[in-house]
Amino acid sequence: MAWIESHQELIKHPKTKKLIRRLGVSSPTVVGHLHMLWWWAMDYAQDGDISRFDSEDIADAVEWDGPADVLVTALIESGFIDKEADGLKIHDWYDYAGRLMEKREQNKERKRRSRKKAQDGTGDSEDVTRPSRARHADSSETGDGVTGLPYLTVPNQTIINNPPPPIQENESGDPRIEEPIEHTKPVYESYFKAHERLFSFPPSKTQRDQLNDFIDVQGLDEAVVVRALERADAKGGGYNFALITRILHDYHLAGAITLDKAIEFDVAYEANKNARDARRSDNKVTPWRRRASNDERGRSDERVRGEYDELSL
Repeated sequence: MAWIESHQELIKHPKTKKLIRRLGVSSPTVVGHLHMLWWWAMDYAQDGDISRFDSEDIADAVEWDGPADVLVTALIESGFIDKEADGLKIHDWYDYAGRLMEKREQNKERKRRSRKKAQDGTGDSEDVTRPSRARHADSSETGDGVTGLPYLTVPNQTIINNPPPPIQENESGDPRIEEPIEHTKPVYESYFKAHERLFSFPPSKTQRDQLNDFIDVQGLDEAVVVRALERADAKGGGYNFALITRILHDYHLAGAITLDKAIEFDVAYEANKNARDARRSDNKVTPWRRRASNDERGRSDERVRGEYDELSL
């Protein structure tokens, strides 16, 4: 998960005090709006250039309820947004997120090289898709009693440090050492190879561009893309690339950019789905319960009328 620096002196800084006066809100509210602006920029304006967004976009990003132009003007006047000749820029953005931007660019290039090797058959994608810390499961039990999709993209865990081999005696009484069990290296596949494995054909160039965008721009690990492919295949009903992108979009919105987070998202999704199905099942018997209640009320009315007739006699 990406992050930015947050300094404790922000709330007392003169720029912040000026923004508080311009907007007429409390200091905690202003600090919250500023952080929401920076978090939003990390996803949608990674270079700090917000020129392509209008005032309403920025107001929506920070959930400002007042006039959008008032917010943007106040941010400019207080020095949190720089108004330059070529548009609006977040002030000192590189100081806050420059290292993150450099790391993302390095990751993009590394992933591009690895995918190219995997697609050309000149190497594997181990440097792109790393082992997950999630536990491995061979069944469809996703954990916490929730049955759903298996941990399809979690590799088999291997023992890194083998224990010393046991010393035993052979028939002649001489000590001998048992041969250690050979542990194989886990194999990781690129989404390109996973697509071929699941659907028996490679993704088209347009599809690769879209999947690459989820990795390079949205920041999803390639293992998350592989999991989305496997989830779409598990749904059945034939090949559906729109479903694949919808799953990836849901992962991105939920912040599930790693395999561990994607698995947690799927477990929560299955739990909510099971709860909804249970509620629907309960609602189906509601009319029957209402009829039973009416019958009981009718019998109660007859009993009351009978008691009244006896008293009348």
